[in-house]
Amino acid sequence: MKRTPIIAPLLALLVAACGDSDSHSPPPLAETTDVVTVGPITGFGSVISNGVEFGTDSVTVLVNGEPGGMDDLHVGMIVSILGTIDADSGAAEASEIRFTADLEGPISGINPAAGTLTVLGQTVLVDELTMFDAADFDGLEAGNVVRVSGQLRSQERIQATHVYRVAMEYQAGMRMQIKGEIENLDPATQRFRIGDQDCDYSGAMLDPGGLELADGLYVEVTSTTPIGDGDMILDRIEAKDRDRDRDQLCSADCEFELEGFVTAFVSATEFDVDGQPVSTITTTEYVNGTVDSLALDAKVAVDGVLDANGTLVADRIVFRLPSAVEIAADVEALDPNTETVTLLGITVMTTEHTLFRDHSGVAMPAFGFDDLATGDRLEIRAYMDGDSVVATRIERGDADDSVTLKAPVDAIDRPSLVLLGVTATSDAETVFQNAAYAVIDADAFFGLVTTGDLVKTEGAYDGTSILAEKMFLRECEEQCL
Repeated sequence: MKRTPIIAPLLALLVAACGDSDSHSPPPLAETTDVVTVGPITGFGSVISNGVEFGTDSVTVLVNGEPGGMDDLHVGMIVSILGTIDADSGAAEASEIRFTADLEGPISGINPAAGTLTVLGQTVLVDELTMFDAADFDGLEAGNVVRVSGQLRSQERIQATHVYRVAMEYQAGMRMQIKGEIENLDPATQRFRIGDQDCDYSGAMLDPGGLELADGLYVEVTSTTPIGDGDMILDRIEAKDRDRDRDQLCSADCEFELEGFVTAFVSATEFDVDGQPVSTITTTEYVNGTVDSLALDAKVAVDGVLDANGTLVADRIVFRLPSAVEIAADVEALDPNTETVTLLGITVMTTEHTLFRDHSGVAMPAFGFDDLATGDRLEIRAYMDGDSVVATRIERGDADDSVTLKAPVDAIDRPSLVLLGVTATSDAETVFQNAAYAVIDADAFFGLVTTGDLVKTEGAYDGTSILAEKMFLRECEEQCL
């Protein structure tokens, strides 16, 4: 798999730092530089996260605080990786990888239209980049036990990046775990709430980190007992930092990269990303946006250094664009030099941040661009960068005769639409929907659709155009399912 084995922005900052006296700049370049990166795993072969390909020859893996192995890790999981970058080659080597599940327990509710799950009173959002194992979103049912890894959102929500179905239903002895602020603490009855989940801590082992149990204390609670009368019967309560103790990995002179959502926002110079305090300076660089784009729930990647207070001082902030484009079709051409793939006549770029997974019958664990072949069936999620289509997710699946294309409308000539240069034509059998998922007729659909609107079409491809079985108006705001 040909992926760039360096952190290009960080390495550039390190080189630029030589002779720079700015107190917020990285330290002078050493033979190797410590680096911490926090984000979803996007590929294996080594391990890739946040565009960094780390070697894993001598890595220590911790899973929920216990010794683990590389086989315990999956594409989509949020991990914290401590490693080093070689100043000459740019090669990165991991020394420690930490994974901690954000939530584990039975599903009490599913809202397909909103793209949400409710697990132990917590709201879990899924989107176009959520990776599912053992069951996809449509295959999940109330009562299924799931393990969720994700990024924090405002209002104590979790944006799932990986969802694994542990079991069809909960059995005594299975682990349940949630994190959040204590609310409605009642020492007399030894109960409190986390989100919408009632908790009974009368038999729990307490590890509050020297703090007193109190409303507002952020904790992780676990249980192995079936929920009784709505109460989660706790085995253990442990005080946690919202930044997930990631600063423990980072020495005073390490580089730090974090991907997540803005979870608290005071100003453009003082905010949190995934619970980690962040500040900006006059030289902070912004990509895909400006300082004015910073806001609650903005999705960003932040490069910088931790100051003495554990605040991430941002050298660079990249705004992640929504992956509104969807393509499901067979590979027509591959260009290994530019690492682009062509489907439906559309050329799609890949980057060091593209998530790769083999979901076909082959199920290659280490899967990337170099493993693709002409004729492979791919499902791609992507965003538009000007006129370029840039893949955020490429998943290989099993053969399928139909194709899918979701993209902004270029042109309208009833009964046809043009999407990314591909003509999709409807007929008397085509099913139409509006953006609210309501079935409408052709007159209503073509009366609503305008250029620039997002339309998803499915049907048969003859090599030049699509005969549409479906034409659906879609919107892409919180998620682009």
